[in-house]
Amino acid sequence: MAVLEKGTLFDPVLVTDLVNKVRGKSSLAKLAASEPILFSGQKEFTFTMDSEVAIVAEGGQKTHGGVSIEPVTTLPLKIEYGARVSDEFLYAADEKKIDILKAFNDGFARKAARGLDLMAFHGVNPRTMTASTVIGENNFKDKVKNLVTYTSSDPDANVESAVKLVQASDGAVTGLAMAPAFSSALAELKVNGVKQFPELAWGANPEKVNGLPVDINRTVSDTGTNKAIVGDFADFVKWGYAGDVRFEVIEYGDPDGTGKDLKQYNQVYLRAEMFIGWGIFDGEVFARIVDPETVTFTATPDGTAGSTSSTKIDLAFNVDIYGLKAEHITLTDDTGKATKGALTGSEKNWSLAITPTKSGNISLQIADIGGYDMPAAKTVAVIKV
Repeated sequence: MAVLEKGTLFDPVLVTDLVNKVRGKSSLAKLAASEPILFSGQKEFTFTMDSEVAIVAEGGQKTHGGVSIEPVTTLPLKIEYGARVSDEFLYAADEKKIDILKAFNDGFARKAARGLDLMAFHGVNPRTMTASTVIGENNFKDKVKNLVTYTSSDPDANVESAVKLVQASDGAVTGLAMAPAFSSALAELKVNGVKQFPELAWGANPEKVNGLPVDINRTVSDTGTNKAIVGDFADFVKWGYAGDVRFEVIEYGDPDGTGKDLKQYNQVYLRAEMFIGWGIFDGEVFARIVDPETVTFTATPDGTAGSTSSTKIDLAFNVDIYGLKAEHITLTDDTGKATKGALTGSEKNWSLAITPTKSGNISLQIADIGGYDMPAAKTVAVIKV
């Protein structure tokens, strides 16, 4: 194996070793398919067949089935990792350099694997842990709106609820990525004094649970509210790396901003860069089990006393709300009376149509839905003219 010099590329043997280690340490890489990605990115097309197959009688007319085509572009992002080592690296024999590079390779693999999960699961820059505009909405947090509220006393029921949401979207459940806290809750779950998931005891990370491929990784919950992600990783997520892994040896200056000059401390700085990317083709075939967000909202009716009856109640939330339906809202008569109609809107702003039959106060209550902890009922004054 050739030894790296300044500005050269990682040896193919080291690249293969690196990618294999990323697969072993990243939940996304373990559960999803991988393939090489072009530096310019690549466009994948998802096909949705709009109808079912049809029987055609002899001599009969064929009818239109229809297909919807949605492109998903996978763009590779550059990630980098660096480490200081003794300047002995510059003068050491090839065997010693290779030992140093293997150790560096192990470190880079861990950081690349963790970075892939943090970027794909949460949409953050791994170094700052803040939302990345480069990633945008190409992440599970933004794309997956099927939510289940985490219940530590019955995580098995959480998984079942998540599976139902995936299957309701015609998705197949091929994998489960879970945080250590969720795995521990499953491991502690007992029915009639018998542990239901003994294979998860003592921090174990089995390949499968109940026949389903799983991975336990703190990257699932390192930021945000996720406890587990369930869905079709095999068919609706792809990840990969583009081209070669670039490497350089820096002898001068303070490339990592530590305030310590390399020459002064007899060090050199090893830096590697690689391009890595992923694509989530359909967020509907996934569900996230999450700690619920605390919700506040205002409920504002329209109408003018003495001239115009109320026709709607506008709901303004402090967070984006997904999965809200009219059936989740209950109106209770008080001094006023009203019946509810259709619910429209999205994210933070919704509107509930109403038909008042008597002016006065009514109570509006929103039931807790997956991923949200709703507040107490609101009192709303409606008008009937």
